[in-house]
Amino acid sequence: MLDSVAPHLEGADRILHAGDIVCSELLDGLRRFAPVDAVAGNMDGEALHSILPERTELELAGKRVGLIHGWGAPNDLARRVWERFTGPDGLPTVDAIVFGHSHRPLVDRHRGVLMVNPGSATDTRWAPRRSMAVMRMQDGALDARIIDL
Repeated sequence: MLDSVAPHLEGADRILHAGDIVCSELLDGLRRFAPVDAVAGNMDGEALHSILPERTELELAGKRVGLIHGWGAPNDLARRVWERFTGPDGLPTVDAIVFGHSHRPLVDRHRGVLMVNPGSATDTRWAPRRSMAVMRMQDGALDARIIDL
């Protein structure tokens, strides 16, 4: 798996993994490229769940980024993860949300929040291809693009 993503990780400032890591050795491999922030996914065993949060908020390049795996049916997953990063007033607490679970790549904006699902670098369940995402700061705003692997 690292062979297919390695060319896209060279020079990365940070790596975000939205869960379903499956084996901790993957985290070690990713750390060769850049610091890694990760959350546990439904396919991750007890050992990974004991060291990784289910969700987190990060400060990256002056922007707040929410990181979560997701759960349930893929159809309204973006709505469900959106709700995990809104305050009591219904307003978003982050500038971007990175999530996984559905394996369906997505880059979209919802109420000004960048929504990114990188898809899966290893599994094509519910998706036509393997993929990852690259997120960049451009002109003071976060942007992302999907990379087919």
